[in-house]
Amino acid sequence: MKAETNLHHLDRETLKVQQEMEILMESFRVITSSLELDDVLKKIMRYASAIFRSTDAGYILLFDKNSEKLIVKSYIGFNDQIRSFRVGVGESIVGKVFRDGCVRLIGTTKEIYENMTDLSEENHTILQAAAVSTRKIKSLLSVPIMFGDIRIGVMTLHRFEREKLPSERDLLLLESFASHVAVAIHNAQLHEDVQKSLGEVTHLLTKLEETNQLLQQRTEIHNHLTRLSIENRGLTSIIMEMDHLMEKGVFYADYIEGKCYPSDNLPYEKIIADLFLLFINKTNPAYVSISKDVNLSFYVYPIRSGSVFLGCLIIVGDDPLSMTDRLIVEQGAPILTLEIIKIRSKTDILYRKTFENYHEFLKIKNPFQAELAVKELGIETQSFIQTVVIEMSGNVDQDALENETRSLLTRLNRNLPAENRLISSYNNKIILFSTTSHEREQAKLIELIEKNIERWNKMFTVAARAGVSTGLYYPGQAEDNHNKAEQALLHLKKQSKNGVFHFREIGIARLFLNHQSSEIESFLAETFSLLWTDQEKYQDLLATLISYVQHNRSMVSTAKALHIHTNTLYHRIKKIEDLIGADYDNFEDYLRVQLAVYLYNVFYLQS
Repeated sequence: MKAETNLHHLDRETLKVQQEMEILMESFRVITSSLELDDVLKKIMRYASAIFRSTDAGYILLFDKNSEKLIVKSYIGFNDQIRSFRVGVGESIVGKVFRDGCVRLIGTTKEIYENMTDLSEENHTILQAAAVSTRKIKSLLSVPIMFGDIRIGVMTLHRFEREKLPSERDLLLLESFASHVAVAIHNAQLHEDVQKSLGEVTHLLTKLEETNQLLQQRTEIHNHLTRLSIENRGLTSIIMEMDHLMEKGVFYADYIEGKCYPSDNLPYEKIIADLFLLFINKTNPAYVSISKDVNLSFYVYPIRSGSVFLGCLIIVGDDPLSMTDRLIVEQGAPILTLEIIKIRSKTDILYRKTFENYHEFLKIKNPFQAELAVKELGIETQSFIQTVVIEMSGNVDQDALENETRSLLTRLNRNLPAENRLISSYNNKIILFSTTSHEREQAKLIELIEKNIERWNKMFTVAARAGVSTGLYYPGQAEDNHNKAEQALLHLKKQSKNGVFHFREIGIARLFLNHQSSEIESFLAETFSLLWTDQEKYQDLLATLISYVQHNRSMVSTAKALHIHTNTLYHRIKKIEDLIGADYDNFEDYLRVQLAVYLYNVFYLQS
């Protein structure tokens, strides 16, 4: 009877082993039948719980090279929070299993938790939150997943029912299972890497194809717009074609002329001055919104030729430009630049020719020939003559300076009366020559020039200064009037001033305009003596002398202006006489002092 019982027990054990082997073999077949990593890992966990039926929970961690952490990839008996469980190499049980490449079998709760003391607080919190059961782990089995000598990860199984080590047969089954798991995971990872590489190659091929298409499109756009330029269709035709290709409102705002192309964009001319101020020193395009009478939004592309600002290509609206639209803008901009330079060159030649003809006219002294020459310039001679010489200056290169000169010239051309005047420019100078029949017309013209230059100097960093000369017109004497305007301009330059200055306001300063600054300073040093050469020590005495001369040697007026007592002033004056070696009662000595004070005020104090 006992023998029969043992035989029956043996049959059950044999049947169990046979079933486990069948499950194991089935697991080998199933987990190696897929190459999708996530699918493989899920099947591994499912078969692990089937082979080791007493398993209550478990997870597979794979090593991530970037973070150098073991990361949960598949699990049973936990909720989704277990995905946040990330273990360092050597940390807790699973970290040591991975590091050492050895199986860990722990059969008591106490020993398990003693081996988990170095688990980080964050990971400990995650494990507690991820546990489906509140029961403690009674036994644990953790096995490294290795492909040859390469460690891939760790598989760990938990039991909550009882403290018991797995049998030797369980261990053999687990090691056999783990070896096949490693092969399956390695194959799946290889497949994933291949798919990723294939995806990258496909992406690169797609990008290459897109790039080739863009290059072809760019070439077509460039050739199309270039053909319009070669055929001399003009600036407006190129802008209109860009408008047609983009199906958006496109126009060009010219900085020099201060107007738009095509000309039917007149409403926008009210705001282009603001755009010019925004983009005059910029090279990159930008979206701009302007709120005045109505809200307007644009994509603005500055058109430049080196350091020279030509204007703005403007696309109406704030919608992002498509790649095709950007190609049209990028290819159109240099063609527009070339077209604008062509127009500018023709205009520059015209102004330069006018400039040369004007100077030829100035050289004519014979009244009869001068009358013929001035008519050839388009001027009807009248009673009064006006000559204005304008010079531009600023911290920019010569090309940019000439560009600003053209811009001011265009504004003057637009704002001044068109009749009976000549305007030309060369480099950074503008010449305006005209005749009028009445002094009031003359005064009105000069006032307009003053307003235009004042407005310019308020808006722009490149400054304008102008010398003006007016008077009665005598044929053959126009050069004299021109030279006076040049002298008025020179007077402004000497004082480092901008604006407009009339020759008649110079006074006796005209006698010293052509003297070098070093000559004037030498005269001041000779006259003021120590008051000039040691100004730090004698600053108060120099100020006293200047005030004394300006108040016509009036002791009372000078003392009042300096806020000192007349006795104090008397002692200062005597001391000054001794220092500079001058006798104020001597006509020549005092004249030298007066002249020195005048030159100081004109050429030093005002600058």
